[in-house]
Amino acid sequence: MTRDRFSAAEAQGKVGRMVRSLVEFSGVPKGTTGRVAAVYEVERDGFSVDVEWNLPGRGKPLRDGFSKDEYERFLVEE
Repeated sequence: MTRDRFSAAEAQGKVGRMVRSLVEFSGVPKGTTGRVAAVYEVERDGFSVDVEWNLPGRGKPLRDGFSKDEYERFLVEE
C-alpha cells in the first residue's frame, strides 16, 4: 500500500464523517461541506473515499474521490 492511500480500516472509519473543503476544486467552492459517503479500493490494500457535497440547487449530488493525501491536504473534518 502506498502512503497516499487509506487502509481499509482507516477508510471505513471515515464513512459518515462531515468535512469542509479548504480549497476550491471541481466546481466545489472553498468552505463547502460534505459527507464521506463511500469507500473504494484503488489498489491492493489501498483505499480512497468518496465525498458527497452539499451543493444547493443541484439536481443530483456531486461526488468526488479523495486519496488519503488529498483528504488530509484539502479537507477538514467538522
